[in-house]
Amino acid sequence: MGDLSLIISAAVGVLGSPMTMLVIMLGTLMGLVFGSLPGLTATMGVALLIPLTYTMDPVQAIGMMLGCYVGGIAGGAIPAILLNIPGTPDACVTTMDGYPMAQQGRGAKALGWAAFASGIGTFFSWIILIFCAPLLASVCIEFGSPEYCALALFGLSIIIAVSGKSILKGILAGLLGIGISFIGIDPVWGNLRFTFGNVNLLGGISLMPALIGFYSIPQILTGCLEEGVQAKGEYKIRLRDFVPSLKELWQEKFVIIRSSAIGTLIGAIPATGGNIAAYIAYDQTKKFSKDPDSFGRGNHRGVISAEAANNGVCGGALIPLLTLGIPGDSVTAMMLGGLILHGLQPGPLLFAEHPDIIIGLFTTLMAGTIFMVLLQMFGIQMFIRVLSVPTNFLNSVLVVLSLVGSYALNNNFFDVIVALVLGLLGFIMTKADFPMAPAVLGLVLGGRFESEFRRSLQISNNSFAVFVRRPIAFGLILAAAILIILSTVMHWRSQNRAAAEGEI
Repeated sequence: MGDLSLIISAAVGVLGSPMTMLVIMLGTLMGLVFGSLPGLTATMGVALLIPLTYTMDPVQAIGMMLGCYVGGIAGGAIPAILLNIPGTPDACVTTMDGYPMAQQGRGAKALGWAAFASGIGTFFSWIILIFCAPLLASVCIEFGSPEYCALALFGLSIIIAVSGKSILKGILAGLLGIGISFIGIDPVWGNLRFTFGNVNLLGGISLMPALIGFYSIPQILTGCLEEGVQAKGEYKIRLRDFVPSLKELWQEKFVIIRSSAIGTLIGAIPATGGNIAAYIAYDQTKKFSKDPDSFGRGNHRGVISAEAANNGVCGGALIPLLTLGIPGDSVTAMMLGGLILHGLQPGPLLFAEHPDIIIGLFTTLMAGTIFMVLLQMFGIQMFIRVLSVPTNFLNSVLVVLSLVGSYALNNNFFDVIVALVLGLLGFIMTKADFPMAPAVLGLVLGGRFESEFRRSLQISNNSFAVFVRRPIAFGLILAAAILIILSTVMHWRSQNRAAAEGEI
């Protein structure tokens, strides 16, 4: 790829092909649709696209899958902002400030910020992918069980920061999520835990039905109990109502760059994902904010950090896939199959043997990012009308979509039962003012922390010194401890300040 003329000609060849641009746009549109419907994830979208790419050339096939990947991750923000229901697991954090913005009549602005932050996050990771892929891959390949354990611990330490008004309730919700993550087969010894003789619980609780239960069902039940049937606000919006100005983008440059960098780095670590990146980026944005109390109440920086981070994962997850042949997340695992199907074996030799394919991949990722932003800009006028639909009709549709989404991922009716049970539990927790974010964070990271912690002790003959001898693991544990202390102090100061103002 050192020949500049080869790079330019290959990129121009991709951008100048109407058919290639068309399939990328269609893939991106499909990703946005799948991302915006609860239960239909980007992973499912890419899986469905693979058979359609049999007859395409490799660049077109990869471009269509990448477009679906980028669109699917970004599309999850649409129901997260408008309905408080994350379309994908990566969009859970977006609900925390996106939905309050919609309730305040700023739904269009939230969607605009989400679209641009998603685009910039993907663009940032695209630059890192091009220039730093081998370096980042060499660092992330050093991750073993101690490092994964420390990373999971760092993620769990964010529970205090997202606990809302009560740290105790946040911790209890987090412990509930961790407890649910223990259901299934013991990852080390293979014993059955909390399965109660039900074969459907052997594999544990699937994340998507759990998310639908914790977010969708309580929101639907709450909507059914509210007085009135008309949603809030009237939405005749103009372009300037949802497109951030250059001045606004410049003001948020540090939030966007920091969150994009976090997403790219987390994405480059295999088997992590956008939800972890979004939680960490959100927490860091809140830490650096001069008004941390505004987060969770409609602060647009919460939306920016979450969306820049989870879309930054897109380029980051491609780094271990292309350089090492190791998928960074579930979507790139699907893409690995697509690459092999077209005779391409990811790894160091791919760059040397197929430079034209690599250049085409980079170009199509950029094209998919542009299409993703443009499609969201044109679609915002339509998306925002969801809020003008009578809530009784909207809740009926959401019930169907939620239950179908729970079933569709594994084609298992038991997942529907799980979603309903957890939905009832989530509704009770919501009425008792328990936050949902810590429960989801515990569910996502609890099992990972347990399995990696026990493996770390096994390989070190039950010596905790293994976490001290590994610099990356020790650094992450130290950062987690500092984060817990800072979050506790900030929460204590916030409570004292509110008490002094007579708010509590």
